Amino acid sequence: MQTTRHSSGFTLVELMIAVGILGVLAAIAIPAYTGYIDVTKMQAVKHNAVTLAGFEDTYFYENDTYLAGTYDPSGDVTTLPNNLGWRPDGDKDQFIYKVEACSTGTIAQCYKVTATFIKGGIAETFERKPAP
Repeated sequence: MQTTRHSSGFTLVELMIAVGILGVLAAIAIPAYTGYIDVTKMQAVKHNAVTLAGFEDTYFYENDTYLAGTYDPSGDVTTLPNNLGWRPDGDKDQFIYKVEACSTGTIAQCYKVTATFIKGGIAETFERKPAP
């Protein structure tokens, strides 16, 4: 008499193939996800810098000068918000914003906004001069 064996479960080869497939998918998905996060952070900082520029322009039209200052989540968070009414949105305090005189003049003539990522050192600079 012959008895038939019914095996249940997976073989080692089947499990290794499944793990290999999951590894390939993770190798593709994780870098794509982190790239998406970086792009989102940069979009948030650009939006905040443009908004800050609008507040600076309004300050200029009221005071005939721009306001130099800093927004640093680990230190000074009062200079720009208190004097301009501006506060960054959407970046969860991951950037330092600095407003200073542009390279070709004084703070009364033009300004530049520099946003620096606290953990990575990535910096975006926007320079603006008043319309003639």
